[in-house]
Order: sequence, then structure tokens, then C-alpha cells
Amino acid sequence: MRLIRGVAGLGNEAVRPMTSPATPRRLLEEALAQRSRCHLSLPENVVGLKNLDCAILEATNRGILLESIGKAAAGSHWVGLDVKGYFRVVIKRQTLEETFYTFDSRIKAAAASPAGLARLRLAEPERLVFGQRRKSLRLEPDVDRLREAFFWRYDKAAGFSLDYPALRSADFRNGQARLINLSAGGLGLAVSPALAGPRGIEAVKGDRLVVRLELDEPRADVAGDFWMVAKVCHVAASGCGGDRQFGLQFLANGSLDAKVGKIRWQPVEGHVIPELADILYYWHLDRHREKLG
Repeated sequence: MRLIRGVAGLGNEAVRPMTSPATPRRLLEEALAQRSRCHLSLPENVVGLKNLDCAILEATNRGILLESIGKAAAGSHWVGLDVKGYFRVVIKRQTLEETFYTFDSRIKAAAASPAGLARLRLAEPERLVFGQRRKSLRLEPDVDRLREAFFWRYDKAAGFSLDYPALRSADFRNGQARLINLSAGGLGLAVSPALAGPRGIEAVKGDRLVVRLELDEPRADVAGDFWMVAKVCHVAASGCGGDRQFGLQFLANGSLDAKVGKIRWQPVEGHVIPELADILYYWHLDRHREKLG
């Protein structure tokens, strides 16, 4: 069965041990010392701007002072808006551990700097909540949560044949192929040299692959079956066995219409597939709970 054509055009910081209690201000001060960025989600009434990446300039009882990384037309009309912030802190215990926090706050003052960057002062948050921005989560999925995994080489002229995947679920179960990591925007793939050559997985930067993953997560609101077009962003050989490793970015996601044998594709907006992000967030929280015992 031959499927659709034309998808190719879709488009070190120093770490110090924390010695004082992890209060909201203390954690924000630590984020400031580590030069961590703060990502803000803005309400819909900020026209044309949903998110803002910021540098943390100050964290005191006066609140949090932020400056945007890019230009943004901030002004008095931003004052009073409710925002949600995300940032990370690297904690040195026996090992290095990244911890992510979210908080709710309100903009107390807003103005544009001479360079056109947004300067925002937020009210000091009452509390911080453990949890990472879902689009940023990247983890290696447990094999037992990977129900199915298929990869096809995609050719711009010929499309691809559903009946002849280059990688199959069995390859992941026997360890010849592995998902190094998975995020809502892409994945890392490792393939043994014994498999890569015979199966034609000798992709180079810029090549396209079609990916199907079926994930086992009953808590999610949607089925865990994902079809994606992915672009190869980097290729490397790694480890004693010389596994071929590929970094892939998702360009489109779709659904299979079995009656006509075609996949209906939609471009991935904002470099994230929300339904995939939700599933990864469950897994991220599970691992955090496991660490806490």
C-alpha cells in the first residue's frame, strides 16, 4: 500500500550545593545564580504573543524582575495580567539533578527597555509547584510502555510503503533499535550497525522518516497512537558497538484513514504535539515519585 507524497516541504553552568531551605524565593535566587531562564505563558489578551522567554534579573520581596530574551512591546496594558512561569534549578546532592518548578503570578509593572526588550516585575509567588513545562520534557521511554514502534524511509517522489517499514516493534524489543529519548517535539533514535545498513537506515541530515509510535498510557485523555513525519537533524556514531544515532524533529503529525490507505497530515505547530506532551508528563511525574521513594 503506497501512501501520500509531498510532506517533505513541511516545513554549563556552575552548580553549588543548596544549604538553606527550598523556599520560593530561595529557589528563584538559585535559578538567578545559575542563569536559568524563566519561561512565561501569557494570557490570550496579549495579542500575538503567547509565550515569552526571559532572563531573571532579581528575586526579592519586591517580586521577580524579568527581561525578555527577544523584543516584545510591553507596556502599561500588561499590568494586572495573570501569568504562569516555568524555570529549572540544578541541585547538587550525590549526583546532579535537574528540578523544574512552575508558579502563578501577576504582572505588577511592565515597560520596554531602550533596546525594545520587555521589562516585567511580577508579584512574588506564594508557592512553587514541582513540574516542568510539558513541551520541554525529554526522557527515555520504558520499553514496556512502547506497544508498537515503526519507522519508514520517506522519499519525496515515491512517498513510502506502509507494508515495508525499515524498523519494526520487534527491533526495539530485542535491543537492535532503541529510543534514546522522546519529547513532544522530536526523538533520539539508536540503531545497531548490523541493522542500519540492511534496513536502509543510513539517513543523513535533512532526510525525512515517517514514524508510528503506540504508547501505553491509560491515564491520558486520548489514544496513544501517533503518526509523525520527522526530519533528521543530526547523525552520529556512538558507543563501542558503533550504533548509529539520529536526532529527529517532528514536522507533521497525522492519522491513518485505513479505508483509503492514506494519512491525513497536519503541520506540528510550535514544535510540540500536545497529546504526546501530556503522556510524557505522566511518565515524568511517575519517575519523580520513584526518586522520592
